[in-house]
Parts: sequence; structure tokens; C-alpha cells
Amino acid sequence: MASQDEESLVTPTSLALSLAPPRAPPHGTAHRMLLVARDPSDANASHSASSDGGADAHSSYEHHGLRSRIEQIIDAAHLETVPGSGKGGGFVGLSRLPHPHLPAGPEIADRMTRALGATLPLPWQHSFRDSGGFRSLADFLVTASVPALALGNIQTSRNFLELTERRTEVRYGRHEMQKIDLFEPSVEDAGTGTGTTGSPRLRGLVFFIHGGAWGSGKAWMYRLVALPFLKVGMAVAIVGYRTYPDADVPGQVEDVRRAAKELKIKRPDLWIRASEGGCSRDRDELIGTCLMGHSSGAHIALLYLVDLVTRNIECSRISETKGSADAMGPKSNRPDPSVPAFDAYIGLSGPYDISHHFDYEAGRGVEELSPMKPSCGHTRDLFQANSPAIRLQRLLPDFKECDDDKSPSLGCLIPRMLLVHGIEDATVPFTATSEAARILKSCGVRSCDEMYFAKTGHEDVVMHFMLGGRAADEVLRWLELSVSMSRTTVINQSSL
Repeated sequence: MASQDEESLVTPTSLALSLAPPRAPPHGTAHRMLLVARDPSDANASHSASSDGGADAHSSYEHHGLRSRIEQIIDAAHLETVPGSGKGGGFVGLSRLPHPHLPAGPEIADRMTRALGATLPLPWQHSFRDSGGFRSLADFLVTASVPALALGNIQTSRNFLELTERRTEVRYGRHEMQKIDLFEPSVEDAGTGTGTTGSPRLRGLVFFIHGGAWGSGKAWMYRLVALPFLKVGMAVAIVGYRTYPDADVPGQVEDVRRAAKELKIKRPDLWIRASEGGCSRDRDELIGTCLMGHSSGAHIALLYLVDLVTRNIECSRISETKGSADAMGPKSNRPDPSVPAFDAYIGLSGPYDISHHFDYEAGRGVEELSPMKPSCGHTRDLFQANSPAIRLQRLLPDFKECDDDKSPSLGCLIPRMLLVHGIEDATVPFTATSEAARILKSCGVRSCDEMYFAKTGHEDVVMHFMLGGRAADEVLRWLELSVSMSRTTVINQSSL
């Protein structure tokens, strides 16, 4: 699904982001210098000074002839003829052309973060990150910006206060962060009328996981996200969870699992599926349960979804081991009813490949300050293990693709999906979404749509839900349309 914006997605900024590390060599390397038609000796000098190998690393580089090989490849594609000067003109030589879309140097913001990362001692960066200093600073900056936002938009302030009064807190653990802010639609919100008891007819539930680079953020900061969903008759649960250093990514996924289970136990009336409902009219109006996250929250939410798939595979194996598969028949193809299930997944500006995102953060000089590295395990192997699309890909051998109804298939375990990204997101480049979508589709995910927005940054996407904007409108339209299409598919299949 392409962007609905009339503006072109191809801009100098988007082209530069599409070639950010690891898709192109990082700034300061000889390979990068060659690509932008600059003298690679400067890069080697600066690299040798900062590398552990020093001059030995530089001589090793020359010994293997890597530079000459790179030069030959680049020269074959990026050389132009330099005309002679004067009356005679003629041929003088060849000049290396710079890459047409690769920036010669970092942006100003990246220069600042790279300088900061190079200046601050590594032990100090780790101490600031691991002691909770990053979390305190990030949360303070968000809190400090609230008064300015309130003064600039009075209606937004009223909406926030109104939501605060309607908030119901659901605890699912002893830690202060382990709580859910629950919001339910009122008669004034929902345009679908009332049920038999006079209460608004509930159309579904949004289970939202907030972002914050795995190491910051609180549920109240995303309270306004509930507004557009309440207006269409959906309840919204904004999940708070332990951020780093109180929990790493596996612990955060476990928090989300516990939150979903607790909410389903305490409020089973909210956990409705689009395929369920009392009368046909109710079924037609249902949107269902939607798992949603922004930034690192989108990553955590998708990891949780993959964990649900893994648990269902294990349940299927147990059933087959006990010899109950034959008795269950087609029902063995369904998810475990005791586990919370979702009709849709929506990821906003998510970094889904941790190894690639580490390379991107390293290019910005923030990889040691960011909580991502310790949260996701420090090593490349653990980075990949905590990358949801790759983890799903590794599950493929466990699926037995057969024609009978007894074997679970990936398509019946993964809900319809929508991945949303701003095309000028400098915090998490849009390539994170396109790469994840490619892997998910290759795994056999039946419905995985992509939505990109021009002139839209990282925070802009979630702000569209808080303050009103194109991303919120299009996501709601997708929810309505995808439910209608899936319902039509079910009707067609049942008529065969």
C-alpha cells in the first residue's frame, strides 16, 4: 500500500536515509570517501587514529589491496571524461563522479551526536545508560514539553484532562511501571449507537505499546493516542512496562504478555474478535482486537506476536503428541483460546531488525548511549534473535504445509498487518519497515500492508494520532476496509 499523500516520497532526505548504514558504508571510511569522490587517504588517517589497530590496521588494509579493488569497482561506474582547456580542447583524463544520492558528510544533528559520542568517555556513557540516567533525562524532556504543548493548543489540553478523568488503571504486576491505562468509549464518542443496556456498542480494542528506545517512556505520555479510536467506538489499553535498566527486551515482552493476559481475565468483555458477535448486525460493526505499537513499542509488540505464534506451535505439537489431533479435526488449526488473540497488528515507525538498527545508531554515534544494545543482548546473534521478522523466518521449518486441516499454517496464526512509516524519519529510517515487510511476506504472511507518508518524521506519525493527522485517518480507514475485506473472504469461503 503506497502513501496516500500527493507529495512525492522521493526527496533528497529520503534518498539519503535509504542509503544510511548498513545499506552504505558509514561516514569516515575509505569506501565512503571513494563513493563521494573524495580523497580516501583522509579517511584512512582518521580511521587509523581511532581504531584499536592504529597504524597496523592501516597497513593491513593496504596489504590486502582492498582499497585498490574498491577503486576499480567504483571507477568502472563513476568516471567521467575531463575535457581539455583552451582552443584545442581534447581529452585530458578521467575524474571520479560522486554518488548522486549519497551525502558527502553527516547532517548537523548527526555531527553533534557523533562528536558527543567521540568526546564522552565510554565508561561514562555506559554508566549514564545503565544507571537509568538516559531514562530520567528522556522522561524529563517529554514532561517539560507538556506545558508548551498545552499553551499552544487549548483543545488538546482539554482532551488530555478529559481522558485523565475517564482513565481506569489496571495493575498486572508489583513494579510501578506494570500498569495499563484503560479508556472506554462513551455514548458521545461512539457513532455506532448503543447496545441493549444503553451503553455504547463496543467495536473493538486497541492494545497499544508505547515507544521510548526501550529505555524511557510512560503510558500517560501517550494518552492522547486513544482519541481517534474512542471516536469510532473502540476501547484503548495503553500498556506501561518496565523499561531499561529495569528490564531487557525479553522482560518487556513478558510484561506485555502478562498485561494482555490480565486484561483478558479482568475485562473479557473488551476482548472481542471481529469474527465473533451476537447478532449479524454486531458482527458487521465489529473491528476486533488490534495490537499496536510505536517505535520500540512496535518492535516489542511484534516480538510478542511472534511469541504467540511460537506458543501455538508448541500447543499443536503437544496435541499431536497426545494423539488428540485427529479428534480435534479442523479446530487444531486454531490458536489456543486461553491465549489472547488479535485481529490486526499495526506497527508505527518500528525498528524491526536490531542488527541493522545498531549499525544505523553507530553511524549517528549514539550506539553506546542508547539502551538498545544492552536491552537486546550486546551481540549480533542476540540482536537477530530479538528481531521479530527474522525470528518468524526461523520458525518456518516448524510449519508443516499440508493440504489437510490438521496442520497449522503461518497464515492462520498471523493477523492482518499494517506497517506505517514516515519517509523522512531520521530516528528509525523507513527502510526498517520495507525490509521487515519483505521478510514477513516471504514467510507467507497473508496480509501485510505498508503505508508511507511524505514529509513525515519519527514523532510526527504518533502525533497524528494525538493531535489529528493523515496517519491516523489512513490507519482507521485501513482498519475498516481490512475488516470488511476479511469478512467478505470468510463469507465466500463458507459458501463454497
